[in-house]
Order: sequence, then structure tokens, then C-alpha cells
Amino acid sequence: MLFYAEHKAIVIGDASLEETGKEAFQAGEGQEQPLRFRQNGEEASALCIPLEAGIKAENITIENHYMERQFWIYIEGTSPDYYAKEAISGNITGIEEGNYAYAGDTVLLKFGLDSVYECKSVLEESKLYIEFVPPREVYDKIIVVDADAPESKEDSFVPATEEPAEKPDGKEITDDIVKRLRQLLNGSGIKVYYTGSGTDEVSAADRAAFANTVGADMFISIRLNEGEDKALYGIEALYNAEYFIPDFGNVELADSLVRHVATSVSGRGNGLFLAEETDILLKEAKVPAAAVLVGYISNQQESILLQREDYRDRIANGLYQAILAAYEE
Repeated sequence: MLFYAEHKAIVIGDASLEETGKEAFQAGEGQEQPLRFRQNGEEASALCIPLEAGIKAENITIENHYMERQFWIYIEGTSPDYYAKEAISGNITGIEEGNYAYAGDTVLLKFGLDSVYECKSVLEESKLYIEFVPPREVYDKIIVVDADAPESKEDSFVPATEEPAEKPDGKEITDDIVKRLRQLLNGSGIKVYYTGSGTDEVSAADRAAFANTVGADMFISIRLNEGEDKALYGIEALYNAEYFIPDFGNVELADSLVRHVATSVSGRGNGLFLAEETDILLKEAKVPAAAVLVGYISNQQESILLQREDYRDRIANGLYQAILAAYEE
């Protein structure tokens, strides 16, 4: 999003990776080179990135890779040797490393950060100024949403007919529920961070650490259930009883998630259960955290429901109502 301020600077809004839609930068291995940094000798509030003459706001795309603690800037129309000569200056606090690579006329600047930051970006007089700001200084309300899928149990899925059928893709279902929830939260004033899927390379410990770092008000893991007993169905939640938070904590969040999702889908709420010791995601979270299991894919009827878009809409709406209710308490 771009707009002109009174002093004719252009403010460039940053976006997370999944929001930009820009194709991945195809830089071959070994093409990345270290950026040059220069201390200004005076206190500066922002990082200063020099730009080649003629670079405009529409030539710049910014991606905030929150989980990797990396900040990427694509700049189109830059000479291949420009950043071999020009140095990055200003406030470099929070930056652990910086590299650049070229593909065609586009350069990618990659900054490794020491924590999770939002950014304020301004383009003025052929310089891009970036200020890194902790999320809590930007947002009053923050939640972290995690999508997970059950471990594969080859013999547990019962197809809807006697004909051979593929087992539902649990990752696809939970990711889609998260997508629908985020759409509902747009414009709500609540910042939503997405830690990815349980099948991604990011570990459960790292996902929990992320929620702790941003100081989330809530950490919600959306999961599917699966059991050897094919008759089992309904909504459940898991919580860690070892970490207690007064007023609104793990138990209260878990209870709210079950009640609101079960009501929204007109389903059965099975209640709350203690997380197992192996559930690193919930065990290491130091903010109100719970996992809501939105249905059994091992149950024939519930598996069919979970594959329906209108049913996933209702699940997302139940999660949305639980989040709003938590902020009202």
C-alpha cells in the first residue's frame, strides 16, 4: 500500500510472505554475497538503504518472513554491481547479517534479524529508510494461529463408500480453516500471525517460541483428530495444566474454543483434555495456548463434513467467535 505524505516521502507498507504473491527469487547456490554495512557515527532511528537513481516505489517489494526472522527486499532495475559498491548505513540494531543476490535486473536484499519485528518503510531521495519495531509497539491485540494435522494412521480411515478412496488431506483441511479464519479477522483490529503447518519444517518448539516472542494474547493450534474407534466424533481441546495464567489462561481458552466451535457447527463438544508430555507446542508456550481438535477424520460422517467448504466456514466462524469472546472478558 503506497501513499504520499506531506513531505513527499513515499511510505511502503511491508507484507508477510504469504500476502505478497510474489514468485520466489530463484538465486542459485553460492550467488549470495554479503552486504556492506557502515556506521554513521551518529544516532539514527532507521536503517538506510541507498537506491540506484530512478528506483520508484513500484519497483520495491518487501516481504517479512516472520518465522525465519528474515526481512527480504526485492528491488527491480538495479545494476548487478550496485550493492558491491554501496553500503547499508543508519541504525543496524537488530540485524545479525545481510546478503544480496541478483536475478536479471532484480536484486534481493536479505536481512537476518535477532527477533521478530514489524517495519515502517519510507522512500525518500533515492534512499529507503526502514525502522524495525517490536510487534507489541504496533498492535494492541495479537494472536498466533497454528495449523496441524494428525500423524498418519494407515488403517484408521474409513471411506464413505465401499469403493477405494483416498484419505483426506489433513494439512489441506486445517490450512483452509486457518485461511477462512484470517478472512473473518480482517479489519477486526487483531493482528494475526500464522506459524505454518505441522508438516512444515518449522519445529513445534520454534512455533511455540514465536508465540512467546511476539507476546501473543492467544496461541491457537487447529488440528484434526483420529482414532482407532471409528465411532468417535466431536470437538475437543487440549491444554497444558502445568502453565497457569490467572483470569484467562490455557483452560479458559480451551473451553471457549470447544463451546463456540461446537455451537457453530451444531456438533458435539467432548470437552477438554490434558496435553501429553510429547506435545511440545503446548508445553513450551508461555502465553494462553490451546489446541482445538475440530473433528475426527477417522469417523466416516465427520470426515465427509470436514471436506465440505460450508462446514469449514462454520468451524472458522466458531473460532472467530471464541477469539472475540476472549477479548470481551
